[in-house]
Amino acid sequence: MHRSKRGFSLRAMCRRPGQLRRVLALAFATALICGCSESQEAKESRIQGISQLEAGNYADAIAAFETALDQSDGIVNAFELDILKYRAEAEYRLEDYTAAAHTYGILCEVDEGHPEYYYYKAACEALSGSLDSAETDFAQAESMAGESSGNGESVPGEALALTSLASAARDAGDGAKASEYCREAISRGLSGAELFNQMGMSLMEEGNYGEAITYFEEGLSLADSDMAQIIRMNMGTLYERQGDFAGALEIFRECAASGEMTPELEKEIAFLESR
Repeated sequence: MHRSKRGFSLRAMCRRPGQLRRVLALAFATALICGCSESQEAKESRIQGISQLEAGNYADAIAAFETALDQSDGIVNAFELDILKYRAEAEYRLEDYTAAAHTYGILCEVDEGHPEYYYYKAACEALSGSLDSAETDFAQAESMAGESSGNGESVPGEALALTSLASAARDAGDGAKASEYCREAISRGLSGAELFNQMGMSLMEEGNYGEAITYFEEGLSLADSDMAQIIRMNMGTLYERQGDFAGALEIFRECAASGEMTPELEKEIAFLESR
């Protein structure tokens, strides 16, 4: 295992998770004794990573965060934890869900007692197709959140985990479970464009078109431009399934006017114009 000048390399810990707990005991003890002082290079790389993340350059952000970890003092403290959180976000936004799940797994180990890490890990695992692992980590998050609850507020990552589990369940052909996850989220008072879109899709798959459209419309009222395009496409599909080809054509034309004309969208419009 590589050692830095003052302690154990966090990056080495990331690569060898089986040694995490043994390393942590020494790392935190060392931090208490001698404190920590990050190099200027590490601090600058962290700032560069945040700037790249905010600019949407996720691969460059991840590279900068990796450099910051390499150049840090090696002691597990707030600086390293902050970098890991940013790295996980960049990996998620890059849609490298396997990598993001791994980083959240490290956070679960090195910064115990935070159910949000398990919620985010579950979400990433669900999005990467690992539904069983996602359900296990979701249950762990639920247990931890229950032990620390009392103010009635949702835990960060809770809604994302539930919507991601719903999506994974539907992809696995279990529409009933997908609906169950969505209804559970809504019963908790959670909301959001993605959640309502997932609920609408689940209901549409069940053939409950009337209720599905109400969730799509509610999601549309909360959505940013990218999510709005996805919801409108789903609404167009719903109208098409109902046999309302004129309504579907109108929505797909709106999608074409407000976004990119994809081959899928072009095909849908051509089909509906021929009806």
